[in-house]
Amino acid sequence: MPPSYKKPLGRSITMGCFAFVALLCLVLSMVNYSTCKASLYKRYQEHIRDILNFTRSQIDADDLAKCLKSKYKSPKYRELQKFMDTFKDNADIHYLYLIRPLHDGPVDNVMDIIAAMSSYEKEYMPEMEVKLGGLTGEGYSVESVTKYLNAAKNDEITFFVSDWVKGATYIDYTGTLPVYTSDGGFLGLLCVDIDVTEIKKVVFKSTLLNVILILLLGVVFVILFIVWAAYNIATPIKKLENSVTSFAYSHKGKENVEAIVIDDPNIHTDNEVESLANAVVKMSKDMRNYVESVIAAESRARVLDELANKDALTSVRNKNAYDSYVKTMNKKISEGEVEFAVAMVDLNHLKSINDTYGHERGNEYIKESCRLVCHIFDHSPVFRVGGDEFVVILKGEDFDRRKELLAETENAFKNSSENEQSEPWQRLSAAIGMSDFSTKTDKGFDDVFNRADSIMYENKVAMKAVRKN
Repeated sequence: MPPSYKKPLGRSITMGCFAFVALLCLVLSMVNYSTCKASLYKRYQEHIRDILNFTRSQIDADDLAKCLKSKYKSPKYRELQKFMDTFKDNADIHYLYLIRPLHDGPVDNVMDIIAAMSSYEKEYMPEMEVKLGGLTGEGYSVESVTKYLNAAKNDEITFFVSDWVKGATYIDYTGTLPVYTSDGGFLGLLCVDIDVTEIKKVVFKSTLLNVILILLLGVVFVILFIVWAAYNIATPIKKLENSVTSFAYSHKGKENVEAIVIDDPNIHTDNEVESLANAVVKMSKDMRNYVESVIAAESRARVLDELANKDALTSVRNKNAYDSYVKTMNKKISEGEVEFAVAMVDLNHLKSINDTYGHERGNEYIKESCRLVCHIFDHSPVFRVGGDEFVVILKGEDFDRRKELLAETENAFKNSSENEQSEPWQRLSAAIGMSDFSTKTDKGFDDVFNRADSIMYENKVAMKAVRKN
């Protein structure tokens, strides 16, 4: 069954595109907002700077200082008031005024010097006329007066957003210019407030227009990219994935080497995906050829290994296999907890049979003797280690029944040798010796083998003595 994915490639590409467009909208809208806002504020700053410089040129600071001290409005003061009133009527400004910030306390923190009044304000709001040298009470918040105090420390024009009008539905942008008397004494701050509420609206409209434009272009881009990606990436890769997945699941557990080839997904994109698909198909063919060669090599190796470890005459394991087995047994002995016994079987009369009846009869004698041993020790490996010598390594069930099997083998050879109705080469005889492995006395396999060989030799000598008697 093909696997399911939490993040399919096609969906990931689509989500990635939309995420990119969203991020692009966010970044560009922020950049546009900041740029547009800075540009508009820069225009306001230029306008405010012209107003402040022009108004400053009309002020006699020394005369204003005397008026402030005496609380008397001199002719020059009145001319300046008239000029500022006229200027306010004709200029697009909120306020034009001269104040002296005193301290950053919450009450009476600013002193009024002069402020422009429009014709409308004179007629309908005469109470707005400032009092020369009057304190403003709670008119300026601590935050506002702090801005004015900081501006007073700067000889240049300072700009900031005003926040002293509580509950106002508009936003004022303030520019301040310090005014000094001829002797360098600080008179006050000449200030201009301009309504910048429209800046937010203009910036918002500009930003919204840019976002809409970016979204439209982004959607077009996403659609075109998804179509392109589907044709050149997602669909071809899906075809390749289906071919590889089908191969992986349909041939799982099967031994048919010819089936180890991935179906060609027929991708024709003229790009890296097509190259990858062709490489995967070619790789599967190469893999099949490689597996075939490995199987053939393993088969030849098994045949060679079998020939190298099998006795040609009896088909049991030969001396080479015996030597390898002994190494394995020694390793197990060194690791501990091994249980086995060795039986040494030496055939009797083989030389006389070869000399009297020929080697073919001798070979028949050997094969029949081997079959007898293998039949009795059918759960243990049997080795032919010499022309007339066999070694049996008893383990498991045969080890548990070793005494019984030894007696059975001895009786079988005895009965065969005493059967006078058989041909001489069919009357089998052998001397047998068996020994168990002991962890107390034996350091390796050879200790057990030598002991079994000695017992066999003693039995062989005893059997010869019996025949002579």
